[in-house]
Amino acid sequence: MKPFIVIALTLLALWSGAAESVQGERVLVEGATLDVNGRRVTLTHLDALPNVESEYTKRFKFESCDNPKLKELRDRYKLGDVIATGKDEFEKQVLLMDWTHRQFRKFGAPSTNATSAIAILNAIDQGHTFFCSHYAHVFVSSAASLGWVDRELALRRHQGVAKVGGSTEHSSTEIWSNQHRKWVMLDPTSNMFLEKDGVPLNAWEIRQEWFYHDGTNVIFVIGKERKRYRKADLPIFLRRLAGFGDLAVNTDELDKYGFIGYIPNTDFLDSREDYAGMFIVKDRLCDGTRWHVRTAPANPAVDPYFPIGQAALSLVVVNEGIAARLKTLTPNFERYEVQWDDHPWKSCGDSFAWDVHPGINRLAVKTVNRFGVSGPVSTAVLKVSSIP
Repeated sequence: MKPFIVIALTLLALWSGAAESVQGERVLVEGATLDVNGRRVTLTHLDALPNVESEYTKRFKFESCDNPKLKELRDRYKLGDVIATGKDEFEKQVLLMDWTHRQFRKFGAPSTNATSAIAILNAIDQGHTFFCSHYAHVFVSSAASLGWVDRELALRRHQGVAKVGGSTEHSSTEIWSNQHRKWVMLDPTSNMFLEKDGVPLNAWEIRQEWFYHDGTNVIFVIGKERKRYRKADLPIFLRRLAGFGDLAVNTDELDKYGFIGYIPNTDFLDSREDYAGMFIVKDRLCDGTRWHVRTAPANPAVDPYFPIGQAALSLVVVNEGIAARLKTLTPNFERYEVQWDDHPWKSCGDSFAWDVHPGINRLAVKTVNRFGVSGPVSTAVLKVSSIP
């Protein structure tokens, strides 16, 4: 038993603040106050990403942890050691991106038809040449082997012609960051992510900053060393590769974000990209430029950026008191965990009662996937008066 004074919470239906009704249950929102057995109960804090189900979430097929090739990839290339020095999750993800970038020794038109991460890495050792989509494939599967979700992006210049960068199209990725609670663009070909005001950006945010704010607020962050550059510093030299020359982040590198195609599968160890299910975000900048014809989300800043790994927390009023309801979109989901006040984390179901005590009551919930990776933490705080 928790050392709580349990309030029976026979509700007197005396409300202030706000509540919503969902499927017949009253859902508390931050600031809601209710009188319970003469005690004032106020939801002073609620921080939880939503659970989103849409036509775009339903398109995605995520790599299964049951695929033995994930363990083969992780063990053969000692990926646990690759990320071991990372001080937090995002630093570990950047270390993996840097490792992926450095595996490739030649850049150009592929000299073999290898497409899966294991086959590509084997072919690199045999001296074969690859380009950006292969960097993406290796990174997507390597991330999956460590319990993260990384997805490939197909990019295209809206001008329709190659300029300094020498390529009209490009493949990059977005990884789900539990730490930052958002999708973040990580480009293994350029060994790069971008940030604004210290926050790493997703592809759509990069696009908007580049085309509509002249890119002046964007910081280019290169490699595990986190070397930082601004637009005025472009081009940024990366490496010299045999048979190709200098690999660089060119002055017009981000023009490739004119069109952004989201490839809705990550099971690249056994499958190719699901271009048929791909959806594309674009706007009037793309008018007059021919590319793939696909569904375009109505809200490009939101629709492709559904949260994953999040324990979406709702607090509802029930006859017995206040209950927590949990939902999630977590690939390879294992369990929910809950923390009451400062007590240790423990497993829980997707619905449970919140037994509260006078004073400040803190609740935290999270998911854990089958790799042992924890999702973002959802939190709530109730303030309960001490006088009945």
